[in-house]
Amino acid sequence: MTTPDVAEESDVVVIGSGGAGLLAACVAADAGGSVTVVESTDRLGGTTAVSGGMIWAPGNPFMAELGQTDTRADALRYLDRVTEGAVPREAIELFLDTVAETVDYLVTRTPLRLSPIDRPDYHSEWPGARVAGRTLDVVPFPTADRPGLRDRVRAGAHFAATMTYDERHRWRWPGTRDEELLARRERDGALAVGAGLVAALVAAADDRGVRFRTGTRAASLAVEGGRVAGVHVDLPTGPALLRARRGVVLACGGFEWNDRLKRAFLREPGTVAVSPPGNRGDGLVMAMSLGAAVDSMAEGWWVPVVSDPDETYEGAPLYRHLVGERCLPGSIVVDGRGRRFVNEAVNYNDVTRALHAFDPTAHRHAHAPAWLVFDETFRRRYPVGAAQPHRPAPAWFLRGESLAALAKTAGIDPGGLEETVAAFNGHARLGVDPDFGRGSSAHDRYYGDQRRPGNPCLAPLEEPPFYAVELRSGMLGTRGGLRTAPSGEVLRHDGTAIAGLYACGNVAAGPMGPGYPGSGGTLAPALAGGYRCGRSLRATAEAR
Repeated sequence: MTTPDVAEESDVVVIGSGGAGLLAACVAADAGGSVTVVESTDRLGGTTAVSGGMIWAPGNPFMAELGQTDTRADALRYLDRVTEGAVPREAIELFLDTVAETVDYLVTRTPLRLSPIDRPDYHSEWPGARVAGRTLDVVPFPTADRPGLRDRVRAGAHFAATMTYDERHRWRWPGTRDEELLARRERDGALAVGAGLVAALVAAADDRGVRFRTGTRAASLAVEGGRVAGVHVDLPTGPALLRARRGVVLACGGFEWNDRLKRAFLREPGTVAVSPPGNRGDGLVMAMSLGAAVDSMAEGWWVPVVSDPDETYEGAPLYRHLVGERCLPGSIVVDGRGRRFVNEAVNYNDVTRALHAFDPTAHRHAHAPAWLVFDETFRRRYPVGAAQPHRPAPAWFLRGESLAALAKTAGIDPGGLEETVAAFNGHARLGVDPDFGRGSSAHDRYYGDQRRPGNPCLAPLEEPPFYAVELRSGMLGTRGGLRTAPSGEVLRHDGTAIAGLYACGNVAAGPMGPGYPGSGGTLAPALAGGYRCGRSLRATAEAR
């Protein structure tokens, strides 16, 4: 085998250009060394760029703007319960100790700006939770003064990139959007949500002289003298070696687009991905070949999804996560028996875990397939997926002039559905859900329709025709991965570090276990991990 020529030599090579990788690159470059970011696709940003871009940061300094205070003890008490005992206490404490420093770095050392939103934690009624302020939103980042920057950032299908997440929520209803403001942002090339976070970090990396190689897939790690010294990559011209004098950072996402790895590790291998198709587990495979240890490999960032068969993203089926639709008044989620089985308005991670429930008697999933069922009143008021209420119902909505007819079309038990809807309607008229408590928490009510009196999450299903769309188990990404030290170094099974190799983001095992604390609970650990990796590599340079 011919040894590839060295294509480039840097102090640090970062594989992956999502938020974690970009932040690691920026921090590592602060010491004045050279950093190269390798991205397998033709656009920067990875999963971060197509996300809501929010950061869940307990104790952040912006909470006071909403009249909120926080304590480390409360955050720890809350996370102890969220993580369900599946995460060592020191990992949770490391996250809490790092996330505040990470936020401070973002707003003082990069052009990214953040603002708190009136968004409850996902378990807003638990001890230690907060009803606002822990989630930080991305302030729109203008790109007009940086020609070409906007075109370098990946565009997603789930979020309008000129609107902040908070605006997207507050401007849900007809006539509430500030069209003049949005037009001005379009002229300024301003990007919000995950795309804005990525654009700001790419700008920060550009200012530090970080080099980017897009369309370059990593193939294997180069080891010299017992340490990782670079990465073998596939260039259009052939294989090459990108040498790294100080270290390589794996930040190339999870393995949700790798069917072989999904079958090997996920407890729900049929779960579909809503992330970019570039997340193929390359970093995981490369590190495992060097003896790296892994943790929490059965877990994903679960989310229920719906699919219009005509929608695709980069040649793959597009699945849209179902969030507000489950919380708004006039919809329910039922299984094949026609029965509700969950509070539809709880956070999407836990709703999907309910889809995973197993029936040992029938020896199958107890609630799959599941269906979002709603009536014509709901359809005319609210979007479902990409289907807008002012347009005719799309062909992928199953339809029936009666509940029994709809049940027959969908393969749902007609008697069970009719009985469920009759009971639900009676309670909804009273504004209560004695079966599952829908609308009883601040989190539930956040996505409800505040224009309605009483419970904003409940209304009867009465007006025909009736509709159903199938819910599938989806994931924002996998959340299990490489075991790392507090420094970000990748560990072997005996606890020793693989010299020169670091990992952050969804390629690394995180501190949340099977739980999900609040909006931004995915991105916050990823950024904190990227910050720790960059900080360690910066310290290595400064010590020389």
